[in-house]
Parts: sequence; structure tokens; C-alpha cells
Amino acid sequence: MAVEAFQKREGLALSGLADRATLIALGPRVYISLAHFSLVLDEPGVPLRRFPIAHGTDQYPTPTGSFTVIEKVPDPTWLPPDSPWAEGVEPVPPGPGNPLGTRWIGLTGGMVGIHGTSSPGSIGSRASHGCVRMYVSDVERLYEMVKVGTPVTIFGGWESSKELQKYWN
Repeated sequence: MAVEAFQKREGLALSGLADRATLIALGPRVYISLAHFSLVLDEPGVPLRRFPIAHGTDQYPTPTGSFTVIEKVPDPTWLPPDSPWAEGVEPVPPGPGNPLGTRWIGLTGGMVGIHGTSSPGSIGSRASHGCVRMYVSDVERLYEMVKVGTPVTIFGGWESSKELQKYWN
């Protein structure tokens, strides 16, 4: 019933099955593996796109679980987090040196999101205050492919599910 209701809402042929047209209408999904320092964009009918990332330190870990894209901001202003290390630090406007790079993809659950970085050498390490960092060119590409409402799942460990192995192998 749920599949048929979705098909009706999207103006698709009513089959009640999750066929190719229905999967494409569902849109992309983002999977992030902290253990693999990797973000995968899975879009039905399109080859997987995999991007390297940086994520939170031991002190400021990236949260795991299911999230949703709630905002997309081009050329964001970086605002200091409510954290002792950021006391007295001023916001950084868009431009060179902005810690967020050129794109911010905000997620449900607080002040954590996916963004670029002014420190590309940090990619592949635990370097952020909890956010997922990407190379600027990669996050600009991802920004164009996701929309508000896109599901994002963040995994912490080496996931063993056969269904998920295709993303990390």
C-alpha cells in the first residue's frame, strides 16, 4: 500500500511494486562510513559515486545513525561552535580560508553537516568538530546531486551487512 501511495503521489504507474521507475523517483541516498573515511551517493539507475572524507575527532565524534538533509547553503558563513576551543573566535565569511569551503549541507539532529574544507590535507583523517568534511570540488558535486529530504545514513564501524558491502569494496 505504501509503495502504491508513493506511486500515486509521484504520478507513476500504479503497480504496488518497487520497480525501476519507483526507485528512480525515490531519489538519491547518502551512505557514510566513518571506518572507511568514505561517503557514497547511491542514486537509482546511476553508478555509485564514492568520495573520500574526514570526520570527527575522538573528542568531537561524528554522530552515527539515520539523518535527512534539511538545508543546502552555498558560500556559507562559518559560525564558531559552542565549545571551549572556539571561545572568542569570530565568524568567518564566505571566501578563502572559510572552514566550510563553498557548500554546507545541513542534516537533522543539530549542528552537524557535510561541507567542504579549507584544509584538504585533513581528508582521510579524524579532524573535524563532528561534521563530515569533503574536498571542495567533491562537495560542490554532491551539493548538486542531493536535495532537501535526501536520506543520509552514517555508519561508525566496519559494517558486515552483505547489502552494504557493495559501498565499501
